[in-house]
Amino acid sequence: MIFTLRPYQQEAVDATLSHFRRHRTPAVIVLPTGAGKSLVIAELARVARGRVLVLAHVKELVAQNHAKYCALGLEADIFAAGLKRKESQGKVVFGSVQSVARNLDAFQEEFSLLIVDECHRIGDDEDSQYQQILTHLSKVNPHLRLLGLTATPFRLGKGWIYQFHYHGMVRGNDNALFRDCIYELPLRYMIKHGYLTPPERLDMPVVQYDFSRLQAQSNGLFSEADLNRELKKQQRITPHIIS
Repeated sequence: MIFTLRPYQQEAVDATLSHFRRHRTPAVIVLPTGAGKSLVIAELARVARGRVLVLAHVKELVAQNHAKYCALGLEADIFAAGLKRKESQGKVVFGSVQSVARNLDAFQEEFSLLIVDECHRIGDDEDSQYQQILTHLSKVNPHLRLLGLTATPFRLGKGWIYQFHYHGMVRGNDNALFRDCIYELPLRYMIKHGYLTPPERLDMPVVQYDFSRLQAQSNGLFSEADLNRELKKQQRITPHIIS
């Protein structure tokens, strides 16, 4: 199956190619949930001239990104213990952060591009698994390009994960891992063009269990037996919450 990229997905790909033709600085793409990041990743991996490593923090994302790439009629390796595969020699490798970080010796051949899905998860700690991978790959290839994709570029307690926005705003500081946000798609665009359903606000009745008749123990907590006994007496509220 060959996918036709949506206009904004193609714009994200074009922005990436344009950036890395002119710069080596780490870049980030911001796409809202539901925008199809995996298709953007697949296309970038397809057109890349050198080898590409795509990282994700859970096996489900590794499998999803790999499947979208293979849907283009191409083959790629997977390096993820959770998927029971440890292949690292292909032109394109989809790996879990945990598995790659624990097996850096398997990644001695250089990659030209490192793509990190959900890149807001990258911490500042030099000993973090992300940083270990980045440091190792950069030693193998000092010209390694780093691209991140996320729907949430701002983190509480940390701030913006990038320094400069392509519309001219200065967001983060010099310590931000990603220098440039090279493309961002507003959520309102997705809704306006019918890619996402408009949100609806519902006024729901407040429902909860009543534990006012229970007596706390000496430690201030209710006993598990008393809680279970009271729950059996009352009507289940779950149907009211999800109805």
